[in-house]
Amino acid sequence: MAETSWNRGGPQPPTAPAAQTLPPRVVRTRVELEKLRDDARASQPLPPGDVRMLWCSPEGVASALEAIIHTTRWLLGEREWAPISRDLYPYPDLPVARVRLHAEDAIFGYKWPETSEWYAGAVKRTIEWATDTTTAERPLYE
Repeated sequence: MAETSWNRGGPQPPTAPAAQTLPPRVVRTRVELEKLRDDARASQPLPPGDVRMLWCSPEGVASALEAIIHTTRWLLGEREWAPISRDLYPYPDLPVARVRLHAEDAIFGYKWPETSEWYAGAVKRTIEWATDTTTAERPLYE
């Protein structure tokens, strides 16, 4: 898949230095975002059935975990490329709501046909969780 090409020996995305300020609209703390990122990384070697994502089909787990990692790294300022579109934006002024819409466009097939619905769904869920402390569920259950 296109969103995972650098994990298969392709060119590496640029690495941005970690920043202290979080983007506007992000209400989760840096610690919460880092924990989600680290939990997703720790879940990658597990069999799909052992990963704590009830919303995700076993065949989509690898893509969803990768999306959670990409999205949290982007929100933390550790990754310059936006998930899905791979556009570059100045940190911390990230268009968080726009990337959520990109995820919805990919899910419903309006744009980015090379992006799996599981990857896009995890981007959407991660952004919803990062911007809402009242109703959004953590994309990877603790």
